[in-house]
Amino acid sequence: MTLMLAGAMVAFPLRSIAPVLETPYTEELEDPQIQSLEDLYQIRDRLRAELESPAATPTLTGIGIFSAPTTLLQELQAVEIRIQVEETAEKNWDRARQLADEASDLETRSDDSPETIKNIYSLWQEAVNALKQVPQDTFLTTEATTRLEEYEKNLSAASYNYDTSRSGFLKAIAERTELPPEDVFITVCNLAGECRRWQGNKTPASPASLIKMPVAIALMEKVATDNINLDTKITVSRGNYTEDASDIWVGSEYTLRKLLERMINQSSNIATNQLIDYLGRDYINQVMRDRGFPVTFVDYKLVGESTFPANAGSRPNRFNTDEMTEMMRQIYAQEHPGDDVLIEILASQYDTVLGYDGLRSTRAIWMGEKTGQNSKMLGTTLAFTVNGEYYVATVALNYTANERALRRCINDIAKHIEQQGHL
Repeated sequence: MTLMLAGAMVAFPLRSIAPVLETPYTEELEDPQIQSLEDLYQIRDRLRAELESPAATPTLTGIGIFSAPTTLLQELQAVEIRIQVEETAEKNWDRARQLADEASDLETRSDDSPETIKNIYSLWQEAVNALKQVPQDTFLTTEATTRLEEYEKNLSAASYNYDTSRSGFLKAIAERTELPPEDVFITVCNLAGECRRWQGNKTPASPASLIKMPVAIALMEKVATDNINLDTKITVSRGNYTEDASDIWVGSEYTLRKLLERMINQSSNIATNQLIDYLGRDYINQVMRDRGFPVTFVDYKLVGESTFPANAGSRPNRFNTDEMTEMMRQIYAQEHPGDDVLIEILASQYDTVLGYDGLRSTRAIWMGEKTGQNSKMLGTTLAFTVNGEYYVATVALNYTANERALRRCINDIAKHIEQQGHL
């Protein structure tokens, strides 16, 4: 990069110097490549020495004012500005590494106390913030950018542990279901992404109809990416028949919007199976990976009482409450195109005996929900507000049809937020 100077232009091929000083002169002056802060110090010292030498004696201008050599002064100013920028970068770089070393040292100790977990989180957060303060176009920028990716991963893990360490109230809620604690899975988050969880990163026995949420998300991704109109009609294949309580019939033609609506608000198995064919399993799972959901997996079509659809699949679907809740958080934060459509459909849910009824006797306001149930799992994922703030929660119970236990979980979560004023 070149630096414009008064009466000259200095070329710095590998690094830029900020700010660029514009002058009416265009003559180029070659300068050695600057590789380090030490090089800048040497250039600064040389320029100062030149200004103090007899050859740099000020000259008398036409209006009787003495003037120092403009070229040297401008060059010195630019170098001193660059030194300030590089010193700032080095200071923040050193601070970030010091904080990271402290965090790593704490992580190696066999101390999982809440205070230590909090300190580790705070140290990684400060280290990330320090790296972000390294200015652009400095000697350390490339290395800081690479290191930032590493530190942000560590911060994410520390944040997860910190949130989990403050989730003790969910253990009590899980115990009140009178189910084995290992069969209860709960995650609740606010829209800012602060979460509490009980076994949130573990996989329940089955997603049941909660797996329809990833299919819905993938459909909205496809229509947005490929500019497809939701009112486009497709025919439901007869091979996708299974027992279904919705108003979707095989052999009939429906819009993508209608199939999406019935998949969510009437939990239509037929609509789901048709959309799995329309999107393709690989596409659905790629969308999940792209959005940061490595656990969630869609392969098996939905089966009713006994009828298996064609091309049913061979591998079980899976999810966990952490990922399902994050999907809901992204939807209600409207982070992706089409989220407004999903919010509207979730609010039209026909099944209100779980989350909706669970919020009764609380000050929480139900905003939308998707439920799921089969012989292996009973669960719901829902959004609600408390005092105007949005929350999303997913509860899954293994090997039970105890709706009362699930409603109790939802009710206890809402009341906890009411009492605390936050998670």
